[in-house]
Amino acid sequence: MGYVKDRIKELSRTAGSKKRARKNAETWFAESSASRKIVEVKATRSRFQSGKIYVFDYSPMTENLPWYDEKPVVLALEGVEDNDLGVNLNLLPISVKEQLLDDLYTRMGGPIKSAYNISYDAERQRSLRVTYDGMKAYLESTGCSFAIRRYNPGRKTRQSVVSYLKWPEIALCDFISLNGTTITQIRQMFSKQ
Repeated sequence: MGYVKDRIKELSRTAGSKKRARKNAETWFAESSASRKIVEVKATRSRFQSGKIYVFDYSPMTENLPWYDEKPVVLALEGVEDNDLGVNLNLLPISVKEQLLDDLYTRMGGPIKSAYNISYDAERQRSLRVTYDGMKAYLESTGCSFAIRRYNPGRKTRQSVVSYLKWPEIALCDFISLNGTTITQIRQMFSKQ
């Protein structure tokens, strides 16, 4: 078990349960994103930087999509054309989301440590090299590659970026806001493919 899972366990123990830890993490995020003094969550209008986690409101170009998440929490991947690309962590089962972030944090430990040695400011931290191919292979082994999504940068609003040290807190948050379906229906839809 690495930093992310250890910290989630610690936060859950301190709060008395994982459910309370989730509530605390969501409160932390709301307060942090509203504060100009807290730098672990920063408002940003910039395009995705690979390896960082972004939370934003999203409205697709057409409302005719069968479904979309209005409040994605996205681990950014290296860019593609004019869109931002990333893993919508909301779509992953909790155990897969926590394991993915724990594995990635462990694997990228050196670059992450050097990023927060330079700054705790989420926006100023260096990006990590997280590729589409690598993430697709990782998620295919869990049956969750459907969580890789493209986002039109012009359709994102109220975007925040989260510091690497706060990955456990953001992993606890439950911000999913699906339009047109449920998470169970999405997972069933992609399991048939």
